Amino acid sequence: MLLAFDLDRTVVTDDGHLPDRIADAIEASRRAGHMVTVLTGRAHASARVFLERLDVIGPFSVNHGAVVMRDPGTEMRRVTLPATDVHALVTPYLHHDVIEFSCMVDEQLFVKNPSDPRWGWVHAQNRVITRFTSDFGYAADKVLFAASETSVTIQSRVARDLPHLEHYLWGDGFLEVIAAGADKGTALSHIAAHLGVDQGDVVAFGDGLNDVSMLRWAGRSIAVGPHVHPDALDASSEHIASPEEGGVAAWLEAHVL
Repeated sequence: MLLAFDLDRTVVTDDGHLPDRIADAIEASRRAGHMVTVLTGRAHASARVFLERLDVIGPFSVNHGAVVMRDPGTEMRRVTLPATDVHALVTPYLHHDVIEFSCMVDEQLFVKNPSDPRWGWVHAQNRVITRFTSDFGYAADKVLFAASETSVTIQSRVARDLPHLEHYLWGDGFLEVIAAGADKGTALSHIAAHLGVDQGDVVAFGDGLNDVSMLRWAGRSIAVGPHVHPDALDASSEHIASPEEGGVAAWLEAHVL
């Protein structure tokens, strides 16, 4: 069996903690002969501490499903937004007073205004931030629009003008845009194929809008926590408690161990 986990609000608590009970249950599942992977919207740098805590060497995916790593130093698959799509996404907002955005290329962020306080979390991770300029010529793993009252309007424009792209609008107002095929479901199908695991032998755990594709793809799907996105809940056959309450650990103890 392949056990596929989202991180935040699935095995990681709202305050950024991976409970020992969950980590221990996942390790016990591995010792029992099951395989473990992680698929997260986080970049590799911010996911690394949890990957190491769970002893997930690879394959795993970061930036949703945009980057699948065979191991921490080797890419297996990367699906990026071409520079033309990046410009189509952000150029209308280059001189907007409120809208702020970033383009993620590997671990580097190209942002409109590096001093904008909405990027404080990036500075806290000691990641490289560079000012975005009109001659930007890179493919990006994803584009992130910082929270503002215009996020819904931006999402509507993306859906209308760039319908081939995937987008996730979060409850805090941040909007993420990725390339077609950079979703977690597609990444999970590649990971399972690489490991030689049949679709029916994959169990996926998630809570967010970006987890819907992998929950739909997996043979068995588990929605996690009280704040699970309605689409993720609809895509799942079971619903368990939050990481604060040890939901994943309890499920593994009951069904795997």
